[in-house]
Amino acid sequence: MTENVISFDESLQRLEDTPFGVTADELRITAIGSKIEFSKSELQTVQAYIDVVYAGRITVTTDDGSELPSDSLAHLGSVLSNYEQSLFNQIAKLEYEQEMLLFPPDKDEDSPDGDHFS
Repeated sequence: MTENVISFDESLQRLEDTPFGVTADELRITAIGSKIEFSKSELQTVQAYIDVVYAGRITVTTDDGSELPSDSLAHLGSVLSNYEQSLFNQIAKLEYEQEMLLFPPDKDEDSPDGDHFS
């Protein structure tokens, strides 16, 4: 019977380590997955805007009635393209982090010469 009794401090430590039975790595993997999904959604939106900008389907009316130069949207397209590349990089980084948490490398694989001697 006494083997089932634990101290209050031990109980709190268990709750801190694994809230509701979920480990810290599981929480990180879930958070990274959520960030990946958000970034992919944002990427789709940005790509749709890029298509609109480069297709020339945007009409801009100035306050004073003057016409905009024909290449005025080129800068916007460039900014969106840079953001698109940033999102690609972010997704790749997050997927790498997630992969490392899901499948951590063996310590033997880290040896510089590739030898696996014990």
